Amino acid sequence: MSDLNHQDLSEYRSHRWLGEQLDLFHFPAHSSGMACWHPRGLRVYRALEEYCRELGERYGYEEVRSPLVCDSRLWERSGHAEKFADKMFALSVDGHPAALKPMNCPGHADLYALRPRSYRELPLRLWELGHVHRLEQSGELNGLLRARGFVIDDAHLFCAPEQVPGELAACLRMAQEVYALVGLGLRAELSLRPAQRLGDDALWDAAERGLRDALDEADLAYVEQPGEGAFYGPKVDLHIDDARGRAWQMGSVQLDFQLPIRFDLRYVGPDGRDESRAGEPYRPVMVHRAMFGSLERFIAILIEHFDGRFPLWLAPEAVRVLPVGADQHAYAHHVAARLRAAGVPAGVDPHGPLGGRIRAAQSLRVPVVAVTGAREADAGAAALRRGADQRVVGLDEAVESLGAEVRERRR
Repeated sequence: MSDLNHQDLSEYRSHRWLGEQLDLFHFPAHSSGMACWHPRGLRVYRALEEYCRELGERYGYEEVRSPLVCDSRLWERSGHAEKFADKMFALSVDGHPAALKPMNCPGHADLYALRPRSYRELPLRLWELGHVHRLEQSGELNGLLRARGFVIDDAHLFCAPEQVPGELAACLRMAQEVYALVGLGLRAELSLRPAQRLGDDALWDAAERGLRDALDEADLAYVEQPGEGAFYGPKVDLHIDDARGRAWQMGSVQLDFQLPIRFDLRYVGPDGRDESRAGEPYRPVMVHRAMFGSLERFIAILIEHFDGRFPLWLAPEAVRVLPVGADQHAYAHHVAARLRAAGVPAGVDPHGPLGGRIRAAQSLRVPVVAVTGAREADAGAAALRRGADQRVVGLDEAVESLGAEVRERRR
């Protein structure tokens, strides 16, 4: 630490410092504040993506991918051109104004409108790992915590009005599951109608009432924040406190009656019509849902939360196998191969003094070091070092126990 002793000790927990020390990513001078992910960092990213997809499957979502660049007519129709233009990267494509998408919701609404829908299809739950860009001011940028380009685990649920309470409750249950998994305390803020908004007060009243009811049913404590809602609807913002005592808004659950109107979204009801006898269209309610918010921000929080010491399922290298001598190289690679086959990220470091290799693994916060000498190779075992715990176990036992820890995403 001598080379950084002029800094506050909290900086040693900074995700930017840890990210570069642990060979996860760096921020090139030419990148406008966006990260370049290294192989080790991308393994963490992919583990989180895999968990996102598992959640989606379990909760009945269908994964889609919407275009990165869209004509300005889409943003005018959605209302973003009017309410969000200062945050959008404007482009010209074939002589027509366009923009990099700052949000995924208009693309999902457009997909819903592609063909007639039946009430039997609802709720339709679409989601994507959507890459978005927002023109943040340079003074607002903060590594992965606030960037101009990031990925949102973004879902949009198209529901019949009577389905909304159940869908909101399921979204909040999912949020509680996600944050409990990584040991982050969760609290909620109910962000209410802003001064600049779309739609009439009756719709806003219904939307805010629906979110209050869902929060009460989930038994999730919350505070109300007047004026902090999105321009198209109120939202529940999910907040955590990081390891350095700072508060962050992460995911959100938002109710939207406006985009379905602006995109004229309809469905055919049980009576075989797309509008009621009173002449009102059967229109779905749209729920916007992101559990992690920005994946980049979530990873930054986790780096600092775990001080770079990830649980096995998130670690870029869960186990590093160290052969004592050249005669054990082949066995060390066999151990690593067995672990990888069981889903445990494992590598081999065969060269140099053993003590130096142990210290190198420790400096990269590798959770488990497996030393394989002649005795371990002969016995089909490994000497596992995990913090202060050191023990020799059979290879089958090691593969089974570490594999189970990864599969079950234990913390």
